[in-house]
Amino acid sequence: MKAPGLSFVAWTAICLTGNGAVLAAAVNRSPDTANSRPEFLPWSISLGDALSSKTSPLPTGGFILNSTTPLATLDYGTEVAGIPFFSVSAVGPEADEQSVQIEVRYSESYSPLAHPWSDGPYVFSVSLANGFRVETFNVSSRGSFASPLVQGGQRWQSIRLLLSDEGESTASISFERVGFQATVDPYDVTDMPATFQCDDDGLNVIWGLGAAAAATACVDKGTQPAVWEVDTEKGVLLRSQKPAVWAHGYALANYTMEFDVMIERGGVWWTVAMPNGGYTSYLQLRLVGELPEATTFANVNRTLAPPNSVLLSYGFDFVNQTTLPSLLLDTFSVTGPVAEKSWHRVKTVLAPSGRLAVSLNDQEVFNISMSDYYTGGTTVSFTGNFGVGAWQDEVAYVRNLTVTDTANGSTLYTHPFTTTDVLVDFGTQPNIESVCLDGPKRDRLVWLGDFYHTARVVGSSTARFDMARGTLDFMLGTQSEYGVLAFMTPLGYEPATLALVGSDGALEDYQLLGASSMYSYVRHTDDLDFLRMTWPKWQKLLGWLESRVNATDGLVHLNGQFLAMGATAPTSSASCAAVQVFREFAELAEALDDNAAVSRYTTLADGLTKTIQEKLWNEELGVFAAAVNDRRNFSVPATAFCITSGVATTEQANRSITAVRSQLALGVGYKDGTNVDPEDPETKLSPNTNGFLLGALFWAGAYSTGHDLLRSLWGAMIHDPETSSGASWEYVFPDGKPGLDRFTSLAHPWGGAPTYVLTEWAAGLQPAAGPAGFGYRSWMVNPQAGVAMGLKRAEGRVQTPSGPLSVRWEMLAGDTAKMRVVVEAPSNTTGVFVLGATKMVLGEKNRYAFDVLVE
Repeated sequence: MKAPGLSFVAWTAICLTGNGAVLAAAVNRSPDTANSRPEFLPWSISLGDALSSKTSPLPTGGFILNSTTPLATLDYGTEVAGIPFFSVSAVGPEADEQSVQIEVRYSESYSPLAHPWSDGPYVFSVSLANGFRVETFNVSSRGSFASPLVQGGQRWQSIRLLLSDEGESTASISFERVGFQATVDPYDVTDMPATFQCDDDGLNVIWGLGAAAAATACVDKGTQPAVWEVDTEKGVLLRSQKPAVWAHGYALANYTMEFDVMIERGGVWWTVAMPNGGYTSYLQLRLVGELPEATTFANVNRTLAPPNSVLLSYGFDFVNQTTLPSLLLDTFSVTGPVAEKSWHRVKTVLAPSGRLAVSLNDQEVFNISMSDYYTGGTTVSFTGNFGVGAWQDEVAYVRNLTVTDTANGSTLYTHPFTTTDVLVDFGTQPNIESVCLDGPKRDRLVWLGDFYHTARVVGSSTARFDMARGTLDFMLGTQSEYGVLAFMTPLGYEPATLALVGSDGALEDYQLLGASSMYSYVRHTDDLDFLRMTWPKWQKLLGWLESRVNATDGLVHLNGQFLAMGATAPTSSASCAAVQVFREFAELAEALDDNAAVSRYTTLADGLTKTIQEKLWNEELGVFAAAVNDRRNFSVPATAFCITSGVATTEQANRSITAVRSQLALGVGYKDGTNVDPEDPETKLSPNTNGFLLGALFWAGAYSTGHDLLRSLWGAMIHDPETSSGASWEYVFPDGKPGLDRFTSLAHPWGGAPTYVLTEWAAGLQPAAGPAGFGYRSWMVNPQAGVAMGLKRAEGRVQTPSGPLSVRWEMLAGDTAKMRVVVEAPSNTTGVFVLGATKMVLGEKNRYAFDVLVE
């Protein structure tokens, strides 16, 4: 049993090492009576003049930072999310209270705290959170204060007292309490509505990784506050946020953008010519004010951003980053000081000739031809959206934004920015639905395909089916006229506006994964009312998928495939995933008594299966080829979906798994495909695709291989206290370290497949096959995989529409051939117990207890 009051990570340390001090972490959660939000509080701290991961319990009464001890390293023990708050008891010296500045950094793993940007910034999207992982505060008095923006996910935090004259400064600050006002549900992975436990403590901790990721990535409606504030006179207040763009501006070209700005601190940031969705590089501009000493933080980089200048960049930001490259093209001086708290008029002109010009208060700052600048080998387009924001720690008001056609002067957009409807226009309003994000700190968007794993993780852990339904409803709201859903949906926009962005030609196999997540939701909940209500939209999506079955070769042809691993259509991954979707929707149609759809989807699945066997199975290599025109390569996703869709025969599944083990094994897991270079230092392993494979391994009865993968790939996520977040990761390097270095999301539900695999296979608790198993009205307990894994005990619990359903089995002491089983089931459900040749039908009871022989 877990000791009372211990967090997941502290419990992990005890379980795996026998010494809780290895990670020395726990999370206290107490009610915040001032604002009714729960709080996440740090468990341990290190004080000194340098960062340290060797922390100790917080001192009673708080802690002090001064010239001798200017730095605190705080460990929250596991992933937390919320609005940072600080309770200050004194600002020194005590006899003459004075202002001090503190720099606060946030990070999921420990080492990025030493980096100037910590593990950020996150400028891929406006994510209803601080776009930066470093923020600075000026503290002038005792009392409590909070950051204006959410920090989406972190385990570590540092607080540094900024000293103007280190060694002689008398500045100090005393903290009574620091923490986060929670913007996600407080959680305890050892006591969730749906649970798993066994006698292997390592597997218990691995099960909790997906549970913690889902708990922090799924958010209730309205819990993620607006990132813009509207003043009826001054306009929109911008802080530490990449430019938010107009919901309808992606098709605009060659326009002139003007706005009034009043800089409160630092400067203002704006974007022009953002392409559809902003997935590639585009133009960034930043006006830096005069940076007066009185209002400028001591840590401002005046070399990167000189006072009274305009910066021009092409990319996502003004600093380069792992997956978001940026080129700082030029820095232009502005004539005269750009005074703070004064209004300035900024004008940007995108001319049809390819020239870009910026003026300030009718004085030209520059007028250049973009062809004169190196932009990574690409031609800069003047087509795309516009928006405004503010860089790290910058604060500015913007109002009276107008966009006109450069050639004819016609008005394309105008808004005073003094009314709250502008929040809807620019996607900066609070989240309008309860949804599951890709991750709490990064990719804070609703990704269609990534929900494939999340929907199943939720069903096996948090049981927040309201959030799962909200996610599906939110995604359906983006459906285009062609039937496809937006593959990546930002939080703050109305979903209907994103149908304009759409997914046509981009990651089209995400449509299949998104559809399959609906099946998983209904499988867990039996929510036929929601299915019936949304059935026309799902049929429209399935109609689009049917249209992609090529009339000539009979296979599925998709564009921009995530699962193809470099292969071109028609691919095994797309066609096998389509078979799975058609079979799943045949079951959904059966539940709705839509016999025509049952027949249609079954016929499509059968036809595709036959064609895949004929055209994509490589008998010589014993694999499903990556593509018709690429028969020597194969991949993890294709192997997985050809197994779980039922396309592969038993022999084909076994041969495919053998090929994966012999040719794709790399470090702690499996590389995505044979065309991945294992020597490339940037090669990383995906818990997402390895998660598809994990389910397929247990599906095919390859229990030993599945067990090994569980312990190696997901074991890497709990091995090192400095990188363990308590949650499942986005990517992993072959050596077991985070796979995008400090940019990696260390709380990504797409990496949480063990959470549902262990419940369904190690504990053996599954819905019965077909519509009869929806909502566990009929269920099965089959612990064969758990026995094969060498477990002596396992138990699992899920939440059904009728109540909790649980199983506990254990090998009897002194008799390794006999197992004791206890099943507790809701009324009006029936089940079957299967183990080897033993099969027992269970019904009409709420509790079953029996012993069986293990053959």
